[in-house]
Amino acid sequence: MEEIIPGVYMATFYPDVNVGFVCVDGGAIAIDAPALPSDARVWRETILKTAGGPIRYTILTDYRLDRVLSAGLLGGPIVAGRATLLRLKGLKENEIETVHQWMRHHGREEDLEGHRLPVPEIGVEGRLTIHGSPKVVIESIPGATPGSVWVRLPQGRALFTGDTLVVGTHPLLDEAPDTAAWLQTLTRLRRPHFPAEVIVPGRGPVCEKEATRPLSEYIQQARRRVRALHTAGRSKSAVLSLVNEFLPLFPVEKDQEEKMRERIRAGLERVFEELAPGEP
Repeated sequence: MEEIIPGVYMATFYPDVNVGFVCVDGGAIAIDAPALPSDARVWRETILKTAGGPIRYTILTDYRLDRVLSAGLLGGPIVAGRATLLRLKGLKENEIETVHQWMRHHGREEDLEGHRLPVPEIGVEGRLTIHGSPKVVIESIPGATPGSVWVRLPQGRALFTGDTLVVGTHPLLDEAPDTAAWLQTLTRLRRPHFPAEVIVPGRGPVCEKEATRPLSEYIQQARRRVRALHTAGRSKSAVLSLVNEFLPLFPVEKDQEEKMRERIRAGLERVFEELAPGEP
């Protein structure tokens, strides 16, 4: 666990996602959660011990299940983008069973006992400010999912981005509603006056603004290459021919190569759908 500015902590040692918390008057505000219930319980105890008080809110930066699964175990009302709230409320039984199968594979059998997927109590559209010391601002943004938010701490000039920024790994494009708008979000983040000197991405190490450029270039390349497929009259299956081109753009461990190929393929297919002629 790292204290990135006074009273603000983050951890990168849980599988896949970064998590964090902010010490506030009388407790803490958690940002995202470890996927496995056993990890979430340990993380909760760490937060309580460090903050010296209860978890007042848990903020979800999007509805990716690897940061949502165990958020209900941290405590406090769950706050998320409105689209995240609606997505989690509308999950079907077969989707929930898929989640439980994932947990059986990655966790311990006891993690399933009494497990329920959380549904946020508060849905954010636009901006929500939690007043106190420090002030915490939750803002809806065009990003990696329809329900993406980021969490700003203006006084400390710190920012938790969720998957709208990932560093050193392939981004998840497969549910991005508007990659052009996502690029505008990254451009906004890079502006000199934007209050973010310390950035916690959804995945990868703590960074500064310049770390957004590889992701912007990746999205731009995806849009350019997919647009060329449309111009040539190719079908969506043609994105498979691009996977080998994109795979080396970020480092990939050998045992993760198949997973990353699937992530790239799914992302390019989503961009293909987005840029299809006649789409709004």
